[in-house]
Amino acid sequence: MIFQSSFSERKKINLMTSIFGWEKWSWRVVGITQCAIDLIHKHKGHRNVVKLLRRDHFFKERAETYRGMINKLYPEKEWWNEFWDNDRTILVSKEEHDKKNSKKFKYKEINWKLGYFPCASVVGFRYAERSEGNFILENFSKTK
Repeated sequence: MIFQSSFSERKKINLMTSIFGWEKWSWRVVGITQCAIDLIHKHKGHRNVVKLLRRDHFFKERAETYRGMINKLYPEKEWWNEFWDNDRTILVSKEEHDKKNSKKFKYKEINWKLGYFPCASVVGFRYAERSEGNFILENFSKTK
């Protein structure tokens, strides 16, 4: 319906973001950079580190994915696969994210099915010392 509407491209992209942006599984974190790991260790897993972290659409920019999806009519399964494959994110430091060259970062994989770093109800992602903090501290080593 969005594809067939007369809305502007910008409005269509905004609609896609509104539809998918705050689902628990949306922008699922599938990896983490060493810099993000080091920040979590530096803060001993405490939740105040969250202001220093960002999810990055490392594989394909979100707007680019949505733009493709609103400018071509896909069969339903192909449409969903396009969305699902490109909605993956990696957790990076704010500094890494601001550099706009995050595609060059190496990352360590995280199984998104474990449920860590889910979307928050309005914006951002959830992070708790007892879950995400401990998970990173126990499973990923800081740079020596």
